[in-house]
Amino acid sequence: MFAEAKANGDRQLIEFLVYLAMEAGYLEKVDELCNRYCLAGLPKVQEREASLLRQRFLKINELVVDDIIWVDELNGLGEATCHIEGSKVVGLDCEWKPNYVKGSKPNKVSILQIASDKKVFILDLIKLYEDVPDVLDNCLTRILQSPRILKLGYSFQCDVKQLAQSYGDLKCFKCYNMLLDIQNLFKDPRGGLSGLAEKILGAGLNKTRRNSNWEQRPLTQNQLEYAALDAAVLIELFYRVRDNSHTANSLVGNEKIEWKSHIVSHMDNPKKSRKESRHRKELNVEDN
Repeated sequence: MFAEAKANGDRQLIEFLVYLAMEAGYLEKVDELCNRYCLAGLPKVQEREASLLRQRFLKINELVVDDIIWVDELNGLGEATCHIEGSKVVGLDCEWKPNYVKGSKPNKVSILQIASDKKVFILDLIKLYEDVPDVLDNCLTRILQSPRILKLGYSFQCDVKQLAQSYGDLKCFKCYNMLLDIQNLFKDPRGGLSGLAEKILGAGLNKTRRNSNWEQRPLTQNQLEYAALDAAVLIELFYRVRDNSHTANSLVGNEKIEWKSHIVSHMDNPKKSRKESRHRKELNVEDN
């Protein structure tokens, strides 16, 4: 880490870095620094870790997810694409390594998570782009531009821009179809995805892995579960909204949530946009 190098072993500066990493939720870096510089006795670190242990967080095994599948080669990508194309609703999210150098460009997006009702596929974008860029482009185009698959995200339009900047020569990230941003369904988006999960599902998301190193391979089990949960929880939230639950209603003043009106697309071809509009009207993910 750049800041650690600048600290040059100064204990006071290293302790300050530990507290900054703790505030950012970068617990893996906290543990690494504490072990490297023998800082296990820092009281605020211990208090923060104890506080996190007391909090109630949603876990991936509480959702209907059978498998978390790592995808980093051709056959796995093909199998994932076939499964996703058979789904009516999927959740999308992505992760990249944080960059702490002021003024520098963000790091390339490392992974893309795509969740169906039963499975979460975690695509190693860095490796797939290096090995099979054309196949990756084709598969993700089939998913992201499909008018038959409802894609759920949370501020995913911003993620799409980051994806397009990371992989500028791929066409798949330049257009998307049938995207529903969950945060746009609610009048008060404060608290982010974790806050929304806590309000609707009764437990928030543990975001302490958000700033971890997403370029390391293999990812840790905690990283995999964190990444999978961020995509899978979108499907659970959507079904709660679609089913017009009392909890969801309370967040919008007991108004019926007209989720179909929030579906958006960014298409280069106007004929495709008209086709998407027709599919939206015919969408068989119906309200009860």
